[in-house]
Amino acid sequence: MYRILLFVSFITGSLLSSAQTLQLTDIGKIQVNGQLGYLRDDSQSLTTDDVKNMTFMSINTKYAPNLGFDRAAHWFKLEVNNVSASAEWLLEVAYSPLDQIDLYMVDKDGTPIHRTSGDHFPITARDLPHRHPIFAFEILPGQTRDIFLRVQTISSVQVPIIFWHRDGFLKTSYKVQLLNGLFYGAMVLMILYQLFLFFSVRDKITFYYVLTLVTMVNVVAFFQGYSFLYLYPDYPKFNDILAMVTGPFFLVSSTLLTRAFLNLRHFSNLLDKLLLGNMVLDLGVALLMAVFFRKISFQYHNYLIFIHCLLALISAGYCFHKKYKPARYYLIAWFTVLVAAGIFTISSVGFMPGYLSTNYMGLMGGCILQMLFISFALGDRWSTLEKENQEAKEAELDREHKEKILLEEEVKIRTVEIQQQNVQLEEVNHVKDKLLSVVSHDIRGPLGSLHLALNLVKSGSMTADEFQKVTEGLEARLTHTTEFIDNLLQWAKLQMRGETFEPDRLDLGKLAEESVALLEPECSQKNIRIKNHIQGPLEAYADVNMIRSVFRNLLTNAVKFTKPNGTISIGAYRVDLKIIISVADSGVGIPEKNRNKLFTISSVTTQGTKQEKGTGLGLLLCKEFVEKNGGSIWFETEDGKGTTFYFSLPEFVEESRSAQAN
Repeated sequence: MYRILLFVSFITGSLLSSAQTLQLTDIGKIQVNGQLGYLRDDSQSLTTDDVKNMTFMSINTKYAPNLGFDRAAHWFKLEVNNVSASAEWLLEVAYSPLDQIDLYMVDKDGTPIHRTSGDHFPITARDLPHRHPIFAFEILPGQTRDIFLRVQTISSVQVPIIFWHRDGFLKTSYKVQLLNGLFYGAMVLMILYQLFLFFSVRDKITFYYVLTLVTMVNVVAFFQGYSFLYLYPDYPKFNDILAMVTGPFFLVSSTLLTRAFLNLRHFSNLLDKLLLGNMVLDLGVALLMAVFFRKISFQYHNYLIFIHCLLALISAGYCFHKKYKPARYYLIAWFTVLVAAGIFTISSVGFMPGYLSTNYMGLMGGCILQMLFISFALGDRWSTLEKENQEAKEAELDREHKEKILLEEEVKIRTVEIQQQNVQLEEVNHVKDKLLSVVSHDIRGPLGSLHLALNLVKSGSMTADEFQKVTEGLEARLTHTTEFIDNLLQWAKLQMRGETFEPDRLDLGKLAEESVALLEPECSQKNIRIKNHIQGPLEAYADVNMIRSVFRNLLTNAVKFTKPNGTISIGAYRVDLKIIISVADSGVGIPEKNRNKLFTISSVTTQGTKQEKGTGLGLLLCKEFVEKNGGSIWFETEDGKGTTFYFSLPEFVEESRSAQAN
C-alpha cells in the first residue's frame, strides 16, 4: 500500500528540475526525508551527465524513501545550502545491506567528486570505518551544492539519509555503540550460559535454544552492519553469502526448538508438518539463490520467516490451549518476535515506511524479549520436569515400598504354606503309620482266625457245636473287615482325587430310608428301633453316593454304641438355604478324652456295646464327604446319655445346579 501511495505521489507531485533545498544548520543531526528528487533508471546505464539534464520527481513523503525489492538503479538528488558555521560534513546512509551507493557532487573548487560505498566494497574504502556507508565532504558556509546519489542493490531499497557535523556524529555513534554493545553483551552472556547448561544436562532443547540465540544475533548483526565491520571487513563477498543463509539458519534452528520444546508432533501433527514444510521451502529458496543469485529476490526469505513466526505463535497457543503449561511463556516470546519480524518484513518489502526497517530498536527489543521469555519457558519446563521427576521418584519409592510389603506378605504366606505342608506331610506320615497299623491288625487278625479255624476243621478235632460257634465269630469279623475295606477304599480314592463328584438333586428322606433298611439285621439283633422323622420332600444338592456313605457310617456307629432296646432318631430342618440332618442315639456317649480326635485319622477306636470293633475311618470319611459337598459336620454328646451327629448340605435350587455347571 505504501508503495502504491508513493507511486501516486510521484505522479501527482510537482515535476521539478531540482528538489527542495535542504538547509545545513548548526544542528548536529539533519534527517533527510521528502526533500529529495527521485529518478528510476530501468536500464541501469545512466550517468551523472545524463541525469543532470533530466527531470526528477519530488518525493512527497515525510519518511525516508522505501521502494522495497527493486533491481533497477535509483537516483536521488539533493540541493543543500550550508547556513551553518561549519564546512566539514558527513553524509550517512543508515541502511547497511545496500550493495552500492555512488555519490556525485562538485567540491568548493568546482572539481567533480565521485565516491562509492556499500556492502560490496571493503570497509577500508569508506571515508570512515563505520557499519553504515559514510561520505565525508566539505561545503563552505553560505554555499549551495547539488548532491546526486545512485543506489543499486538486490536487498530492500531503503535510503535513510542523514547529514552530520563530525563531532555530533562521533558523540551519537558512541552512544549507539554503547547501547548496541549492551544488547550484544547480554545476548552473548545468555548464549554462554545456555551453552554451559547444555554441556551440564545434555538436553537437546537447550542446544536448539543456543542455536536460535546465535542465529538471532547473526540476523541483527548482519542488518546493523556489525558482522561486516568486525568479522570480515576486507571480504565484502561474505555479505552476499550471509544474506542467503542468515534467515534460513534462524528458521531451521527455531523450527527445531519449537517442535522439541512444545512436543508439537504429540499435540498437532498438522502444525508440525507446516513448520517443517515452511523450513524446507526456505532452504530450497536459499539453495536456488546460491545457483541463480541475481535472479531470485530476498523478499521470499522475508515472507517465509514471517510465516514461520506466525506458525510458531499459533503452535504455542494451541499447545497452551491443550493444557501444556510450559507453552505460556513460549507463546509470549513468539508474540514479541512476530510483531518485530512482521513490522520489519512488511517494511522491507516496501509496504510501510522505511524508518521501521532501519530503526533496529524494535528488532533488538523483540530479540531481548524473546530471549527472556524463552528462558522463562525453559525454566518453567525444567521446574515441571523436576516436579514430574520428583513425583516419579516418590511413586517409584512408593511402588518399591508396596512391593517390599507384598514381598514380605508373600514370604509370610509361603512360610505358612510351607509350615502347613510340613504339617500335612507329618499328617501323611501319621496316616501312613496308622493305616499300616490298622491294616496289619484289622485284616491280619480275621485272616489269622480263619486260617486257624480251617486248620482245626481239617484236623477233625472240632465238634459241630464248636464249628458253629467259630463260624459265627468268623462271620462277624469278616463283616467288620469288609466294612473296613470298603471305607478304606473310599477314603483312599478321595485322597488321590479319584472319587468322582457328581452333585445332583437328592431326596434325603428316601436316602435315609434306604440306609435304615440296610441296617435292619444289626438292629434286630440288639432290638434297636430307628425312627426316621424326615417327612415330605426334602431335597439337597449333593453327590448321592457320598451322602449314602455318610448316612451308613453314622447309622452304623449309632447302632454300634446304642445299648439293646435303645432308639436312634433321624431328623432334618432348613436354615438359610441349608438342610441340617441329625442322627441321634441313646447310647453310651463319647468319652471326653476322645472328642478332639474325632474326624481324624488318629480317632481312637472304641468297641461297641456288644464288643463291635471299628477303625475310626468312618467318621473321617463322613467329614471329607460332607465338606466336599459344601457342608460341615459336628456332634453333641453326653456320657451315658447318647450322641447326636449333625451335618449340613446345600438345599437344592435351580440356581445351585446352574452355578455348579458353570
